[in-house]
Amino acid sequence: MNTKLLDCTLRDGGHVNKAMFGRANICQIIEGLTEAKMDFIELGFLRDGTFSPDQALYNDVSQIYELLPEKQGSGEYTVMIRPDWYDIRQLSVSDGRISTIRFAFYYKDYRLMEEYSRIAVSQGYRFICNPVNILGYPDEQLKELLSRINALHPEQLTMVDTYGSMTFSKLHHLYGMIEERLDKDIRIGLHLHENQSLSFGLAQEFLRIKDSGRAAVIDASLLGMGRIPGNLCIELIADYMNETFGRCYQMDKLYQLIGDQIQPIKEKIPWGYSPAYYITAKYGMHRSYAEWLLEKDDLRLTDIDHILQEIKEKKYRDEFNRSYIEDLYQAYKDGKE
Repeated sequence: MNTKLLDCTLRDGGHVNKAMFGRANICQIIEGLTEAKMDFIELGFLRDGTFSPDQALYNDVSQIYELLPEKQGSGEYTVMIRPDWYDIRQLSVSDGRISTIRFAFYYKDYRLMEEYSRIAVSQGYRFICNPVNILGYPDEQLKELLSRINALHPEQLTMVDTYGSMTFSKLHHLYGMIEERLDKDIRIGLHLHENQSLSFGLAQEFLRIKDSGRAAVIDASLLGMGRIPGNLCIELIADYMNETFGRCYQMDKLYQLIGDQIQPIKEKIPWGYSPAYYITAKYGMHRSYAEWLLEKDDLRLTDIDHILQEIKEKKYRDEFNRSYIEDLYQAYKDGKE
């Protein structure tokens, strides 16, 4: 079985609590995932800003080394960089403990990502490309991206369902295009969100349709921790992989981490399926529109749907625009008076 799992709790889950897990919890999560025999463990973001040992946000990999367990096991440690959030001149040479950098980027930042990836390789890292909202790429633009990715030749290209809009038919279409055009020695990744309560089913379908010769990686997080509505649950897909493909992820370790480190966070800052975020997924738009409208006490779910239907232009759907949604909200309220 050439499909592996990547746990992104400390990175993607960090959107829930501003990555403020606490130093002890960060160490316990890394150690627990290592003992659970997770294939890849994403340790957080490299970002500009003030470093805190209690936060899974770092200026350089050297700040992470002391958090790693003495026994690394067979898994690999990774970090993520968004090129528009980070000055890569801070990145030190790899000593092998953190092997891979994932670059998340919007299409407009492709050239910057390309420059950063070459610097990362010169510093001893492998790299992965995570195009933000790959479902938003028209077919011709996706073909162009795949051609450029082949020339750059990362270790992996991830299908990132940023807005949770993935359906089974969209998965088939997107995977089919990528499988046909992506060089065969580049892994295909899958990163799903829970807007439509489809992530576990989509992950199983991906495993069913994936070419047996293609290496792949599926992202997930403990208890699905991630900015509302959350991610694919690592405990679900890990157990499925154990039962279906004879893998040996240690479920007791995952359950222990959920009970000790993650459930207490969820009790304070809930995440999970929410109809408003389903609506943004249905319309293929940035989830922050739902987040902004949910803060309005004078709107029902029907009102949110009607307002979001008015966002027609792709540029506004793809990136959250506060002044634009404020104007739409006010126009809607004025029209009801």
